[in-house]
Amino acid sequence: MKSKVLIQKIASYDLAEVEPFVRNSFDRVNRPKSLFRAGQKVLLKPNLLRAFKPEKCVTTHPVVLEAVCRALRDLSIDEIVLSDSPAFGSLKAVAKEAGYEPLVKRYGVKIVPLSNPLPLSTEENIPHLKIAGSIKEYDHIINLPKVKSHCQMTLTLSIKNLFGLVIGKRKPVLHCLVKNDKVKFGRLLVDIAKYVNPSLTVVDGIQAMQGQGPMNGTPYPLGILASGEDLTALDRVLAEILGVPLEKVYALEAARQKMFGAYELEDIELIGEDNLEALKVSGFQLAERPLDISFNPFRVLKSFLKQIYEVGIKEKLAG
Repeated sequence: MKSKVLIQKIASYDLAEVEPFVRNSFDRVNRPKSLFRAGQKVLLKPNLLRAFKPEKCVTTHPVVLEAVCRALRDLSIDEIVLSDSPAFGSLKAVAKEAGYEPLVKRYGVKIVPLSNPLPLSTEENIPHLKIAGSIKEYDHIINLPKVKSHCQMTLTLSIKNLFGLVIGKRKPVLHCLVKNDKVKFGRLLVDIAKYVNPSLTVVDGIQAMQGQGPMNGTPYPLGILASGEDLTALDRVLAEILGVPLEKVYALEAARQKMFGAYELEDIELIGEDNLEALKVSGFQLAERPLDISFNPFRVLKSFLKQIYEVGIKEKLAG
């Protein structure tokens, strides 16, 4: 059976257009039996890298989150929780800047920091890998990545987004432990994705980020929403649309090596917009200055100090 990827062209963050797409995504997942049911707890995992306004395209747009919340509410989901582990700043402050606060008032969403880091043993046998044990409290995880270029991993998409479930400054340490082997780091990401196993992924590509991503790039009007259960199939289709050489999408190459999900286009069925050639874009720019996957000790220390400043000083002064 082919992996299904639902894809639609949507030019702007109009809830009237985004919400039907999300509901269609739920319908596809619910067959042949209902997956989301009344009384369950669902964790939403957007990309909340750092505190930026939505128009900067660093974070998953709040309209995509709102559409998901509306669909879950109509399914009588008991509890909707939003969480991530930002690189800089507290979850509360980053979520506020990203425009997520109205979700709390309108839909009862709880913004809860990740907790209880537990060791995760993987095939790569990388030491010190711990992932938030709190994710096991939920019946379902919905993965909500943002399409962005990435100065280290070329693109950050469905698989890469789940690295945010590694809590805090463990992330740069893990970067160093792979000794600048980007495909090895990709295999680590695949192992995390296999463990997390989100029930659904909805990819925000209406306004993507190009250039020196994942934080310092510029908006790119990709005009696409995509969803599915197979993370590899989603990332493979999006890489094809963006015209990025597959060998440079290191998480995707790792998925191919580990036979995780559907990699070959012949094993993927497009639903909605089914003409892949018509979806392809030109001019999407990757990072001009690709960086090593490893951080030098000075950069790791700088990252720790910046986080102390963001949470301990800057956020307190902002009130």
